[in-house]
Amino acid sequence: MKEKDVRVDYRKHQVVLYAEKRDGSYGPVRTGSYITKNYLDDYWLKRNNLEREYLEKVRGGEISPIAYYMVLEELTPSELASRVKLSTRKVKRHMTPEHFGEATVEQLRRYCEVFNVPIAGMFQAVVTRKKGVRVEELKTDNPYFSIYTIATEKK
Repeated sequence: MKEKDVRVDYRKHQVVLYAEKRDGSYGPVRTGSYITKNYLDDYWLKRNNLEREYLEKVRGGEISPIAYYMVLEELTPSELASRVKLSTRKVKRHMTPEHFGEATVEQLRRYCEVFNVPIAGMFQAVVTRKKGVRVEELKTDNPYFSIYTIATEKK
């Protein structure tokens, strides 16, 4: 596709296309849209609200951390079951606080692999509300041990 051939309705879509430029090289041709920016902002607002809502449910004993991470990862119980190699019934049981304690360390490790969180993430949440501060996990060769650092974002 040539750069001159790129036609997009700028009011509806934001697209990054790679096209052949006039000089024969290939590169990005960007389009912009106010609407797309609002969709992304709306998505992140809803996601942050969902995360806060489900974190409160974990705190209140309504759901287990497995249910919390499953919602955040947008997985169904059957999808999660196939990834952790457990039955859907067992995953559904682990989603409740009453049966969460029945999960073995090995099962928790497999859940954590899917959710990309350390095992400690099943028993605690590290939350920062201060702007410009982030918590980073440094993985180690030991799957049962992680190191956390608290860093300020560079401007």
